[in-house]
Amino acid sequence: MPMNQANHSDQALLPADLTVCLVTRQYPPDIGGVGHSAHRVAHLLKRQGVSVHVAVIRKHPEPVLFDEAIETTEQEGIPVHRIRVFHPPGGDNDVAVLTRYNREIFQALCRLQERFAYSLWHGFFLYPAGYAATMVARLYGCKSIVSIRGNDVGKYAFDPLRVDFVRLALQRADFVTSVATSLLQLADRTLAPVSDRSRTILNSIPPDSLQITDWPQLPLSGLVVGSTGLFRYKKGLVYLFKALAQLKEKLAFSLLLAGDFFSPQDREPHLAWLQQYGLAEQTVVTGAIPHQQMVNYLQLFDVLVYPSLYSEGCPLSLMEAMAMGKAIIASRSGAIPELIEHGETGLLVSPGSSEEIAEALLYLARYPAERERLGRNALQRAEELSPERETEAWLQVYRSVLNPSPAYPQ
Repeated sequence: MPMNQANHSDQALLPADLTVCLVTRQYPPDIGGVGHSAHRVAHLLKRQGVSVHVAVIRKHPEPVLFDEAIETTEQEGIPVHRIRVFHPPGGDNDVAVLTRYNREIFQALCRLQERFAYSLWHGFFLYPAGYAATMVARLYGCKSIVSIRGNDVGKYAFDPLRVDFVRLALQRADFVTSVATSLLQLADRTLAPVSDRSRTILNSIPPDSLQITDWPQLPLSGLVVGSTGLFRYKKGLVYLFKALAQLKEKLAFSLLLAGDFFSPQDREPHLAWLQQYGLAEQTVVTGAIPHQQMVNYLQLFDVLVYPSLYSEGCPLSLMEAMAMGKAIIASRSGAIPELIEHGETGLLVSPGSSEEIAEALLYLARYPAERERLGRNALQRAEELSPERETEAWLQVYRSVLNPSPAYPQ
């Protein structure tokens, strides 16, 4: 069954002594979708009685003594090991820096393995987490799972310094999951064959995570259009800006960007584009918003637009907008076409098409009843993508890895 293994042993129980180490580059209070998803998966496993540890890889600008590199705390009942690894600023493309970085991550994870005797390693993002986790698992005779989250395939497949690390993570893992079928197909067909030991698991939104507590007072008027999250080039906002520039004479609107730019290098070009397209006076950029408060800002929108270009995973920001019953325009990127059915739960556009975004915006502006219908359907779809569904999918994967059938590749 291509790309949907993990169904043959659904009823097998997880071992009572199962101990898992989930390795990630982000974990709350870090901001980012990977961190929020790692936190969610760790806790859904914990609720199933699994002993879960989290190892968080943190770049550090100065060399760190080996016996001082790991700081362990308990966070919401889960041991979290934050590992400081030497990586000087500007060293991303320096082979010597990457060599030392990889080696020190490996050493730290080996130290955790020798102390806690994990039975399974789960790399959340193929590099560096998946690469290092599968290496340690192979060395110590443990099982391993790696999870594709977005850039680890959508970007690193084209990165000459990292593509081999990504390929090794895929080859060494006992099982591969992905948040988007398109990313899994790209990995399977161009990097390493994984179709017989892989599946897609879409994210979920816990229903109690969207509690409105306030109505932010912002200078907005007309149709409130915009986006949420961490903004950078791959999110495709420039095409939304171009679309709105085309509609300035046809539509009264405000542009709301609820969130912040990923880095100063992302902020400058976006602000320049807003000036270039004559949108600066109609735009509100909120800056960083605590995740639990984002729901307060979501209620302000009439239409949300997620025009991602590439490397998109299964965007939590979009799923939260669906769960708020909002009308959504989004590009056919990553898992978005698996979340949104065109014309039923939202409107889909081609990546990089300002013309299609403009047409969709004008349509939704003219027909408020369509906004309401799409929003209702989006809410229903978000409810289908429940934590219970995601939990069972992860349990199927873990059972498959720990209780393989004779046909399962060893």
